[in-house]
Amino acid sequence: MKVAWICEYPAAAFPDRAALRGAPASHPVPWIAAQAPLVAASGIELHVVTLSRYARADDVFARDGVHFHFLRIPAIPRALLAYQWDRHRLQSAVREIQPDLVHGFGTESSFGYAAVSAGRPNVLMIQGIVRRIVEARGWHTLLRQPGLVVALACEWLTVRRASHIVCETAFAEAFVRACGSHAATHLIRTPIRDLWFAAPAPRPSSPRVLCVGWVVPAKGVDVLVTAFAHMAARQPTAVLDIVGPVDAAYRATVLQPALERSGLAARVHFHGGLPPEAIVERMRASTVLALPTRMDTAPNVLAEARAAGLPVVATRVGGIPEFIEDGQDGVLVPVDDPRALADALTRLIEHPSEADAIAARGQARARRDHRLATQVPKLLALYDEILAAGAQP
Repeated sequence: MKVAWICEYPAAAFPDRAALRGAPASHPVPWIAAQAPLVAASGIELHVVTLSRYARADDVFARDGVHFHFLRIPAIPRALLAYQWDRHRLQSAVREIQPDLVHGFGTESSFGYAAVSAGRPNVLMIQGIVRRIVEARGWHTLLRQPGLVVALACEWLTVRRASHIVCETAFAEAFVRACGSHAATHLIRTPIRDLWFAAPAPRPSSPRVLCVGWVVPAKGVDVLVTAFAHMAARQPTAVLDIVGPVDAAYRATVLQPALERSGLAARVHFHGGLPPEAIVERMRASTVLALPTRMDTAPNVLAEARAAGLPVVATRVGGIPEFIEDGQDGVLVPVDDPRALADALTRLIEHPSEADAIAARGQARARRDHRLATQVPKLLALYDEILAAGAQP
């Protein structure tokens, strides 16, 4: 079987490739990078097709049994061109590869769009849902980010044209049906790398609250900063660590002023983006993970933190309640409620036995739902099912 994945892939992962040298570190897309070698090792001829405006030229090579196709694109406003240039480049590569099946990742950009319109049997994986994020932030967001209008249209068209869609949650499946799609849907959890499944570390002597993710308004980091100010009096030695790429304007105009008003700037540390190995160590040195997001479909960090044995507090939004049973393997709080978030974090800090029990149950669930050895075979079985049924796009 020959399969083409159309997806984002970080060019910086291949520093030895002259054509890709100089590409900045970008989103590591761990759910793609972790699975690719295992899919190739199963006997599938796997081709990963992606775009890079940092590539000096098209670069096609094999690594760990996977065939990579990095296609150079100019630094143009791709979204404003409705991703037509992207689609042309990606589908030209697909025609050369002649795969039996095309698998697109994501719905809001050119990758999924090109996959479902390539004229071949296809499957689409939903990641974030742009429409639900825009609804959560307010439709006025489109005035500040007009490119989202194209993303919304692309998402709607992509979901409607897909033959098969992998959904991690019923929340995502409901969105598929709301788009009027007749695609067959399949529940497959996103696996995480084995390095996250470490033995739980002893809790630090001083409380450390950890937040991992993009530091942008949609992730609600401002709510966490306010919550930390509420809990600081009861926890005078507590520290807040924030890991992830930072929106500079958001930090300067929203987060930093809030920290200065509270007098807690010295106890809140921004670490920027870190490699997975460093994030694992950061989790093992933390007391609790906070996920104050305003909307998420299936955040990877929940699986990673629980696999690492860290108790989690998250907002009750999107697909998150399908991952967490409140009070059993995590704690759920209302969105945009810093008091409730502060109370939940303080409770787990002040009651370590409860926190340890929640962490243990969360780790057991992560082992059940997010092991590569469990989820990759489900993906391979889906490929067989689609081709055996003679699925047509």
